[in-house]
Amino acid sequence: MARFHVYGLKQSQVLALDLQSDLLERLSTRMMAPLLLAEDVSKPMARLNPQFTINGKLYIMATQLMAAIPLIEIGELITDLSAHGDRITAATDFLFQGF
Repeated sequence: MARFHVYGLKQSQVLALDLQSDLLERLSTRMMAPLLLAEDVSKPMARLNPQFTINGKLYIMATQLMAAIPLIEIGELITDLSAHGDRITAATDFLFQGF
């Protein structure tokens, strides 16, 4: 598992973005935010909910819905969003710090 990588969850069609520091690999969970299809999100907030195109579809990072996901529930790697790391980190900062 790696920070800013997107994985499919085994028991659903949900894509999840790994937000957890790679220094904490020994934990049995990863802190992840779901990526929701843009068409299913009515009013995303630009700073809180950055958008990404994955396999030709537009997804919204639902930062406010992040959760600890057990490793056994995390499926295959879909893509790497490391190039967008600053935007992803800004979204989590906005959630926790308000700026």
